[in-house]
Amino acid sequence: MKDIATASTTTYILEKYKLQAMKKYGQNFLIDSNIVEKIVASGNVDKETCVIEIGPGIGALTQILARNAGQVISYEIDQRFQPVYEEFFIDQNIEIRFQDFLEEDIEKVVSELKQQYKRVCVVANLPYYITTKIIEKILTSSSNVDCMVVMIQKEVAEKFTSKYKSPLTIMMEDIGTCTYEFTVSKNVFIPSPRVDSAVMKIEVEKAIDLELYQVLQTSFVQRRKTIYNNLKTNYTNAEVILENSGIEKTKRSEELSLEDFKRITKNCI
Repeated sequence: MKDIATASTTTYILEKYKLQAMKKYGQNFLIDSNIVEKIVASGNVDKETCVIEIGPGIGALTQILARNAGQVISYEIDQRFQPVYEEFFIDQNIEIRFQDFLEEDIEKVVSELKQQYKRVCVVANLPYYITTKIIEKILTSSSNVDCMVVMIQKEVAEKFTSKYKSPLTIMMEDIGTCTYEFTVSKNVFIPSPRVDSAVMKIEVEKAIDLELYQVLQTSFVQRRKTIYNNLKTNYTNAEVILENSGIEKTKRSEELSLEDFKRITKNCI
């Protein structure tokens, strides 16, 4: 079977089924099979791995994932692609779920998959407009996902993997590692987006501490405010908490380390 991730096959599919990329879903179709192979390799996908994919589009990544994984479960909200899946994916180890991933009970899904597979990984070309929501949903759940390999906007990937601090980046530092894998040119998509993309990998080594994440979210409500002014919006004893944590109340949240926030969390309980 021909690879979907080529300009000729993608054009054939779009013309045959009279499909166009929809901006509201952030759709751009990948036409470089080498990039797809590199994404799959980044996730160390094998037959003992079940992959959860979000937003498969016409299935360029889905197709290569299925060749390597034990099973692929793809979430797609655009039902226009159903005839494409019936042509390319019938009788394969792929399950397409036409529903919004953000509404899925991911903990239940992963728990069931872990009974059959050694690893469960999320591998996806994420729509730019919901990148953070999807990453946050997965990492703040108790789903026990082993890793995430996601293609996202290059600028966002650079933020996630730099010294930039936010509740999500600090939490990711606590639960595992986040690495910038490689850049993906905007020229390998139909239609071409306005900016380049990048593939980022998150290795999850332990479950999230939800109390820590709550403190982080409170601490970054307004970046320009001091840690004290942010904390006091949720904690009436913010001054005592900071004093017991050995942190100056005039510090800004972005000046604090993960260990600082862990001490704050301990003194908030």
